[in-house]
Amino acid sequence: MGEAYRTFGQFILFKEILTDELGHLYRAGEFDANGVKRTVWLRLFDAKGMSSAEVNDTFEMARKVSDLLQAANVAAGVTYHTENGVPAMAFDYNASQPLSLLFEKVKEEGFPVPVDNALLIMEKLALGLSSGLVLESGGQALAHGFLHPGMVVVTNDGEGIISGFGVGESLLGLLDQPEVAEKVKPYLAPEVLVNRTAGKKGDVYSLGAILFQLLTNSTLPSDPEARTAAIDNAEMAYDEEPIPDDIKALLTRSLAALPENRFSSAADFKKQLDKLLYGGNYSPTTFNLALFMDRLFRSDIEQDELDRRAEAQVDVQPYLKPEPEEEPIEATGTAKPAQSKGFYLGLAAALVVILSLIGFWAFRGSGQKEPVLTAEEITAQRAAQEERIRVLATRLVDEKMQEQEAKIRGELEQSQQRIEDLQKKLQDSQRRTISQAEKKQAKEELQRQIEAEKEKQRQQEAALERERLQAEADAQKEAEAKAQQELAAAEPKTPTTAAAEAQPTITPEVLKPTPAPVTVTENQFVEPSDVDTLAAIIKEEAVKWPSTAKRARRQGMVIVQATVDASGHVVSVKVLRADETGFGIPEAVTDAVKKYLFKPGTKDGVKIKTHATVTKRYSFR
Repeated sequence: MGEAYRTFGQFILFKEILTDELGHLYRAGEFDANGVKRTVWLRLFDAKGMSSAEVNDTFEMARKVSDLLQAANVAAGVTYHTENGVPAMAFDYNASQPLSLLFEKVKEEGFPVPVDNALLIMEKLALGLSSGLVLESGGQALAHGFLHPGMVVVTNDGEGIISGFGVGESLLGLLDQPEVAEKVKPYLAPEVLVNRTAGKKGDVYSLGAILFQLLTNSTLPSDPEARTAAIDNAEMAYDEEPIPDDIKALLTRSLAALPENRFSSAADFKKQLDKLLYGGNYSPTTFNLALFMDRLFRSDIEQDELDRRAEAQVDVQPYLKPEPEEEPIEATGTAKPAQSKGFYLGLAAALVVILSLIGFWAFRGSGQKEPVLTAEEITAQRAAQEERIRVLATRLVDEKMQEQEAKIRGELEQSQQRIEDLQKKLQDSQRRTISQAEKKQAKEELQRQIEAEKEKQRQQEAALERERLQAEADAQKEAEAKAQQELAAAEPKTPTTAAAEAQPTITPEVLKPTPAPVTVTENQFVEPSDVDTLAAIIKEEAVKWPSTAKRARRQGMVIVQATVDASGHVVSVKVLRADETGFGIPEAVTDAVKKYLFKPGTKDGVKIKTHATVTKRYSFR
């Protein structure tokens, strides 16, 4: 075993990711006698002063919630555990970073979150909270109750995921612990600090607190009395300018001191946020958020990829709990002296060894055929050879793509910087005192330039994906050829006796790798909640809106579900929501999405088929 890990019940603690006021967060492996079953985020609620009993008491209800609450921006595969009195929550791991670490990293690097990315993260979190409102708890719509950055992860491909539904209210007891209370208070509404009760409007306040930190790179004051001044004087960390009026209005209403002055729920918050996101001044995309995460966490992402490959191969045997030993059964007959018994057993063993050696040399000299391999031995050889080819192919792909990826990634970063500069110019042009006609002209020109840069980004991503696919094909052939050479070199030389020459020489066939039987196969369908990485758009197709739709002066949204195969192509599209079913609007969106190109989703390192959700908003007014 290369490295000794600690365990927590049925989990191997691979890496400690975070220590915060809630306890510890690990990347861990859930295992049994057959190996590591899945990789998880494992949150231990073991902070100093944590009431383990209160948290444990919520687990029964939390399990029911997790069974019912299945949504894209909510943690999937949630299970709850207690070991030696320490409560814990596990959920499916995806390549991501805790929001707490994101906040730490942007301060450390001096690299604030761009406003578009900040708003997009908030949309993801609001959507996750809105998903819980369809459930009831105690006669009220389900609230989270403790939306803390340690309960949120932002994926490397641009999604936001919330964990902890059902246990949030039990964590409010941390307010009684002076050493952690000051770190918890900034994310909680004034009335929650007093009555310790979860509610929809308390969640809205928590959304506002996180938005404030994303924009300003600082937390709200823990003292509610000081928060009004902090909000009034807040500046954007990204450009040290005052927060734009439209965002300021959203922020102020979310952080209203009185609950009745806030948005009624996360869904109401999201509705107002969507007007900002898709009203023209901001142009958030999941791709840009993913690019920001890559730039901020590049070295961490690369190291995590290497670590996860090693973790998937960990031998679990040392971590299995030993089976209870059977009680010895006394012999009923008369026992013989131990020394005499040992003597005869030793003599028998010696005879077996001597006879085996005689048989071996007799066989060597007889010119008989070598023994035939059993089915198990053949299977073992096949598996070993497939693994050698897979490892070699992966290394070759990495070597071939390293330089090309660095080049294109650098171009993408430059393109993203140009987009951000253009967006800032667009905002500045809308603030200047010029005529409406000049504003409109400037806006159209800058938006045209932004769209041109985005199209260039999509083409570069598509080119990179084509390069990778070709590199994988070339590497596969090269790996198989090298494996053939290794096998030929390892083939034992046969004796130059007449008997040996009479035996036909069998050249071992190079076995082409097949997916491991315990994991998924390529292009196998996997639900989005079970994948390791979601399918991500790398090339869009513009929607060709029908002229009848434009004349109808409608506005609204179409949400579709695309089924994306292992090659990144869309094989089918299903309409999930259409605010307007006439005028050919849903059909136009469907036709466009069918021509999208995606980076395929993966499971256990294998490209799979899965669903991806695409949202298109329109306004013809």
